[in-house]
Parts: sequence; structure tokens; C-alpha cells
Amino acid sequence: MRPRVPFLALALFLAAVAAVADDGEEIRRLDREIGVATWTGDTVWFEENLAEDYLLITPNGVTKNKRDVIRDLATPGIKMDPYEPTEVHVRLYNDAAIVTGRMLQRFTLAGIRYANDLRYTDVYVKRKGKWSLVTAHVSAVRVRR
Repeated sequence: MRPRVPFLALALFLAAVAAVADDGEEIRRLDREIGVATWTGDTVWFEENLAEDYLLITPNGVTKNKRDVIRDLATPGIKMDPYEPTEVHVRLYNDAAIVTGRMLQRFTLAGIRYANDLRYTDVYVKRKGKWSLVTAHVSAVRVRR
């Protein structure tokens, strides 16, 4: 009779690799969705996916909590253009994930046109089997001349 320990170890290893791959895909999906939810003003997405203790640090250093972000999405007179994040990198650490990327946001507010070239860092934590965004930091990209 052959020992089953190596087979069991291999099966456990493969299951762990599959779980990490699934988590990576889930985080990439959430990263795509947050962009769409932002430019469409989808407050429900933010209600469901931001942690209750969520904290955003804006490019000018202002901090905003979950309620602030959801309220800002409903700002009258804002019209965002669709955008796709670029330079996206996902790193997984057990029940935590860090996403870094870049986005070019263009929008109109009170009739004035804006364009922001931004880098972002989002931190997700997996609690009770669900990934939630717990903090984000956004920085303006300085244009070199």
C-alpha cells in the first residue's frame, strides 16, 4: 500500500493555490467595479463593499469616511466620464489585499471641466468570507516638465 500523505499534501497545496487565484480574481473584479460605481454614482455598490470603518485619504489630504463618500457621489451637478484604471497591481496577504493603480478621471462640476491624473492604493480585508474595502489613498500624479 502506498503512503497517502504526499497525495494529501499535494491536494491541500493545489486547493490553497486555487483559493489564492480565486481571491486575486475577486479583488480584480472589485477594482474594476469600484471605477464603474464611481463614475455612475452607484451608492449601493459602496454601501455593500466599503467596510463600516472605511477611510479615504484624498489627494489634498482630507479624510473621508464611508458616509462622506456615499454623500459625495450624490453631489448635484457632477457628471463623470467613464474611465478604466491602468497600471493595476494586486498583492495578496492571506486575508488582506493591496491594489495599486492609476486612473484619469474627467468630470464636470457646476459647468467646470476637470481632469485628474491619480495614483491609488486600496486595501481590502476578507472578513467572514467577504472582501471589503477598508481604506484607500489617492495621490495626484505630478507632471514633469
